[in-house]
Amino acid sequence: MDLDKKDLRVIGFVILIILTFSYLFYYDMNKRIDFGDRKVIGNIYFKNNVVQRKLDDQVVWERMDNGSPLTNKDTIRSEAFSDALIRLADGTEINIDENSMFNLDLTGDKPSLEFSGGSLQVKKGTSKESSIVIKSQGNEIDVQSGGLKLEKSANKKDLNVFVESGSTKIKKGGKEVEVESGKKAEIAEGKEIAVTRVPIRLLTPESQALFLVEPGQGSAKVPFSWTLDNGLENPVIEVSRSPQFKSNVIEQKVNGDSFTGSLTDGTFYWRIKATESATNKVEKSGEGKFFIQKEEAFRTDSPAMGLQYKYVNTPPLIGFVWTKLGTARGYLFELADNQSFSSPIKKLDTGANTISFDDLKEGSYFWRVTAFSAFPGAENKISTTMAFSIKKENTYPAPNLIRPANGSEISLEEIEKGQATIIWESNPEFSKYKYEISRDAKFGSSLVSKELPGNFVTPNWKELGQGVFFLRLKGYANDGREGEYSIASKFTIVEKKTPDEEPPPPPPPKKEEVKEKPKPPPLELGSPVNSVVEMKGKKTLDFAWQSGPGFDKYEITIYQVVGQNRRSIHRATTKSPTYSLSDLSILDEGTFSWEVLEYRDGAPAQTKKANFILTLDQLKSLRPDQIEFISPKRLYKGDKK
Repeated sequence: MDLDKKDLRVIGFVILIILTFSYLFYYDMNKRIDFGDRKVIGNIYFKNNVVQRKLDDQVVWERMDNGSPLTNKDTIRSEAFSDALIRLADGTEINIDENSMFNLDLTGDKPSLEFSGGSLQVKKGTSKESSIVIKSQGNEIDVQSGGLKLEKSANKKDLNVFVESGSTKIKKGGKEVEVESGKKAEIAEGKEIAVTRVPIRLLTPESQALFLVEPGQGSAKVPFSWTLDNGLENPVIEVSRSPQFKSNVIEQKVNGDSFTGSLTDGTFYWRIKATESATNKVEKSGEGKFFIQKEEAFRTDSPAMGLQYKYVNTPPLIGFVWTKLGTARGYLFELADNQSFSSPIKKLDTGANTISFDDLKEGSYFWRVTAFSAFPGAENKISTTMAFSIKKENTYPAPNLIRPANGSEISLEEIEKGQATIIWESNPEFSKYKYEISRDAKFGSSLVSKELPGNFVTPNWKELGQGVFFLRLKGYANDGREGEYSIASKFTIVEKKTPDEEPPPPPPPKKEEVKEKPKPPPLELGSPVNSVVEMKGKKTLDFAWQSGPGFDKYEITIYQVVGQNRRSIHRATTKSPTYSLSDLSILDEGTFSWEVLEYRDGAPAQTKKANFILTLDQLKSLRPDQIEFISPKRLYKGDKK
């Protein structure tokens, strides 16, 4: 069938509409919600899998991360096999299980939580200001003290309330019933509130307890204990990954009132069933919940032990970086001029894993971080004490050349692809730099001598031709003084790089000799390596590397480099030799480095690092919850997981 021009214009117009609205839909579904001037009322301090939030004036659900803030009138929901621990500003704790949803409204005299379905635990805060009322289908549950667990049946009409500790008042149809610890209230449509005593009480593990799987171990041992009322016998313990106990990982008859089980990492629920000897009726306890996580190494990344910072006029900006633990609710940072920390110079509570200062004077310093556990009964972690020093000098140092390395070759292919870039470390005290290229090691005459404000440049290599060259650098300070020249670096421009010599094969092992464990294939970084990455129009920053078979996983860490300081901004684990960073908001223009750590047989095997430079059209934007004020001069953004 032939189409005339009018038909083609209509079809083209329809396609344009489809593409436009498809883009708008994609943008709306994936954009970060803007908080505006909303007040932050709490945050998620531990999360498994998918937990989402919707603001009261939005239709888009946003996926939440550890540390994500909550604002008033947020609606929170969890998907299958997902759960989260939430702490409000008044100390109230909310533990949401899978397939559950609630809405927060802290306005007015009675802060409330509207419970829609699923199951959750609420523990009232200890502060005087702490007060919350749970609402569900016209019923009101006033948490007087302690904690309780709520469950809504599949038909979302019947509500069960287990009072784990303290007391709770329940209002229904103008009537009020007080429920004490160890009792259960059943709220059914068209019926009176039925309060019964739970004949089986769970003792350990306590609600929301955390157990850690030690390095090299595949599971953690969990001790269970409980008490039974007189007349109950033949207890059965059930442990499941589902709050509905759809599939149990442990279901076993036990003798006595205790049991120890070995479990891998994850979220678990447990309960006890027992038979009443007189009637053969099966009684059930309430449900307990606990977590098992793999032990996380608590590392202090920067400043490294013994690092010395030098400056002439302007004290350096020093960034402190440590591991962001998934089980921590916050950190205490301490900085002192003595190892005993008797009189700390800086002592700050923070939710981020990075903090920076630009007002430290010349001297020696010690620093450490305490990670506060988000789980009851779990120990806090204290990092090792790290030391660094700051030294004031009279002369400005020479810039440190990164690329090309002394004695290296630059091929014509690299020049054609734009990969031949001169890169050096930036110094915040320098306003500009001068680079010189000469065929003379003593620089009697220069082929290139140019000044520029940045710390990288791509010269017109074709004007130089092939051959041996020498490169040196010098910085110019803000006060007009010149720094020292760097040591001349030698490099060669060649048509094609000299292939690396392959090492001779190792001699065969002698008989009766024990074979040593073979070395793993070398880990090689592919891109970006000592290059400039133009981010215009890109939606991801892509990393690639190579290694041989037999690895377990890779850990990639991305750092932002400012002078001598290297600050971790992103860390991830992958089983692929590639990684794409999609959250470009954590990036800025400037120098970066990245590191890949390879694991084999459950332990770190080898690591490789490389530098690169980013150029961006737009600077990163910060949400209000990601800003921490340390001094009037600086704003700091914490890492995202």
